[in-house]
Amino acid sequence: MAKSTPARSKKVRGDRKDRPRGRAKSGTTTRAASAADAANAWRQRVSKDGQAAIDTLVAHVKAVAEDQLGRFGAFPAFLVTGRKDGEFELDALPPEQAEELSPEAALDALRARAAELRDDILCAGVAFPVTLPDSSGQTAVAVQVEHREGEALTVVLPYRTKGAERSVSFGDAVVQAADQWLWPVAD
Repeated sequence: MAKSTPARSKKVRGDRKDRPRGRAKSGTTTRAASAADAANAWRQRVSKDGQAAIDTLVAHVKAVAEDQLGRFGAFPAFLVTGRKDGEFELDALPPEQAEELSPEAALDALRARAAELRDDILCAGVAFPVTLPDSSGQTAVAVQVEHREGEALTVVLPYRTKGAERSVSFGDAVVQAADQWLWPVAD
């Protein structure tokens, strides 16, 4: 009796003649790839640990914003810090202080809190609600993120809430380089 060998699976890639060549006729794919490349360019400037810390911080911001939006339909500005021991903490202004401060003064107070913690943290992010400046009126969470390695970013996470239970769905993040505010570069 002949020995049978198990079938091996292999990736089917299609015939070479079926693959697209050159530029896509529609600029949509090219633009989407360019946007993704730009959004991830910062990853080339920080270590793998730095990338992980920033990604975790943004995930915490999304979780807090989603919780607040689901429960209350809105959220106040808040601070998330990543400590050297790997723990992340949430800070917010007391409600009475947040109500009496202008939005910019509230952000300044949260940045000042991060500065107090500077020696014990690896990264910090100040999150606040924004309305995108285009004609859509889309709401978003903006996060000013800074990592000890010198990377400073603004991450904008558009969102929509649906239904009476306020389920929240986030769109694609837009990431831009920003000025350092926590660990400024020495002149």
